[in-house]
Amino acid sequence: MQIPKNTVCIMFDKEAEQAAQFYAKTFPNSSVGTVHKAPADYPSGKRGML
Repeated sequence: MQIPKNTVCIMFDKEAEQAAQFYAKTFPNSSVGTVHKAPADYPSGKRGML
């Protein structure tokens, strides 16, 4: 029996990378995949922020 894999997307205003690493350590056999950076400035942040 194959166990299905889940893909989870989480969004944070701040400390996104730290949160993703926390979740990856909390759940067995999980990892951080793609990390996206903001392509442009936005109301609460700057270009390049995670």
